[in-house]
Amino acid sequence: MSQDSDLPSRRVADALRARIEDLAPGDRLPSVRALVAEHGVASATASRALALLREEGLVESVPRVGTVVAARAPSRRRVRPRGTGPAREDVVVLAVELADADGLPAVSMRRLAAELGVPTMTVHGLVRGKDGLVMAMLDEVFAAEPWPSVPDDAGWRTRLELSARRQWTVYSRHPWAARAISLHRPQPVAALLAIAEWDLSALEGVVPEPERRFDLYLAVTGYVRGMALTLAAERDAEADTGVDADHWIDHDPATVRGMARLAGPAIRRAGPYAFDLDRVFRTGLAALLDGIV
Repeated sequence: MSQDSDLPSRRVADALRARIEDLAPGDRLPSVRALVAEHGVASATASRALALLREEGLVESVPRVGTVVAARAPSRRRVRPRGTGPAREDVVVLAVELADADGLPAVSMRRLAAELGVPTMTVHGLVRGKDGLVMAMLDEVFAAEPWPSVPDDAGWRTRLELSARRQWTVYSRHPWAARAISLHRPQPVAALLAIAEWDLSALEGVVPEPERRFDLYLAVTGYVRGMALTLAAERDAEADTGVDADHWIDHDPATVRGMARLAGPAIRRAGPYAFDLDRVFRTGLAALLDGIV
């Protein structure tokens, strides 16, 4: 890319950089669409301007919010010397940022290439296509979450619970990950295989049959992923409606009327119900672990 062709995105980045000086960490910046309208540039140019600011650590992507002023901390992505191409790590970290902000369908080779200012085939070559990219993204987010420190004599239940909670933390930060993982066709991802190793080793002392041991590992992991899919769907619904599930159940007129007409006596006796997915997750996990031995 020549210096001349890079000027429009740098002009937009310069304008945003000046605006950031008057903003606080967490304040939202204009979207790509707004920048296109404001500066009269192409969407790829606006995306590249935001990418330049991310490389400098000035902005960051927040799930379901967009691009915001970053806390004054260095960016996870390396700032590359001008004229050098992106590394594989740059592509993966950017893809995670985009998926966190806009969901996995928003991540495409073309968009990544536009944000990084390189040909699309360069991105393909670094991550070996979309499937390779998704596996690298999963490895990135799960490996970034530290494993809990447990005593050598910790029981199987403690180890399984800590593993499940760790996975839940990752899904809470990266809801798209639950949709990217397959349990029936497992991906060869080091960070995911580490979960299987942890869980299966925890079960070895109490479940002697290998087949049942693996069944239980899949049951626990599948429970966490299933709850995470619900979490991802709720995040989407909140983004679309601006209302969380607890408020929606009690205040959406159609839902209130439908529940009044259709709910049976057991449902009525269970209310009022405060919807809290974190609490539901903990309750279900405890009941599942209770049934193992």
